[in-house]
Amino acid sequence: MTNEILRSSTNVLLLLENHFDASRNAIVLLGGERRYILSHPNQCQKLALFPKAHPSGRHSAVDWSDPDLNSYPDFAYATANEVVLQAGDALYLPTFWFHFIVSLELNFQCNQRSGVSSETRGWIKDCGF
Repeated sequence: MTNEILRSSTNVLLLLENHFDASRNAIVLLGGERRYILSHPNQCQKLALFPKAHPSGRHSAVDWSDPDLNSYPDFAYATANEVVLQAGDALYLPTFWFHFIVSLELNFQCNQRSGVSSETRGWIKDCGF
């Protein structure tokens, strides 16, 4: 990943650092645009997560906007999917999926968290959570 994923025509740059949530999440973008970079929980060993007890537990230590591959060489082998949501789009995030969010312009969303799925818990547990 490079800094190019963070540029927009309006030069608006608001980031939500990569992390996972321990519940299912349904997101509807009501206005504006947001870019989501998504990684399956089986990538957690490559994402350099802070330890569970750390104040930023569940978050990656890697700056996804400018990754230091010398400090985090496994990050170069992580796989991800990218989606840009526009007003009216919906996104379902299963339990424990990693997401890095870039606001491409002023935007607002509505989301609903709903329960926990256990099918990906093994990968997260192997990462210390």
